[in-house]
Amino acid sequence: MDGHVNFTLSDRLRKSPFYEATIRAGAKTFTIYNHMIMPTSYEGEEADYWNLMNNVTIWDVAAERQVEIIGSDAYRFVEYITSRDLSKLQIGQGKYALITDENGGIINDPIILRLGDNHFWLS
Repeated sequence: MDGHVNFTLSDRLRKSPFYEATIRAGAKTFTIYNHMIMPTSYEGEEADYWNLMNNVTIWDVAAERQVEIIGSDAYRFVEYITSRDLSKLQIGQGKYALITDENGGIINDPIILRLGDNHFWLS
């Protein structure tokens, strides 16, 4: 065995709108995130690290899901699932937030956009 593994991609997997551009930019390794093929490395871990620290890197976030929460309990629900105090979040504003598990571990870190009194968009 030569150490390479081949597998067939399912119709349930999607390519990012930027997939071909990442190939042209030299993406070498990929992962599956939210059913989407996403690049994880271009020049290797160490070179990618130094590019991030000393230059500019661009991240494809096409796999990120958008969640709309609307209804009479939306405010209470969003405040319950995040660690963010929403009392100063004005309509039209966005704030960074953490969604944590029962032990305080981070599950996700969305931006909360308040679109109305009980209307939110998490991205």
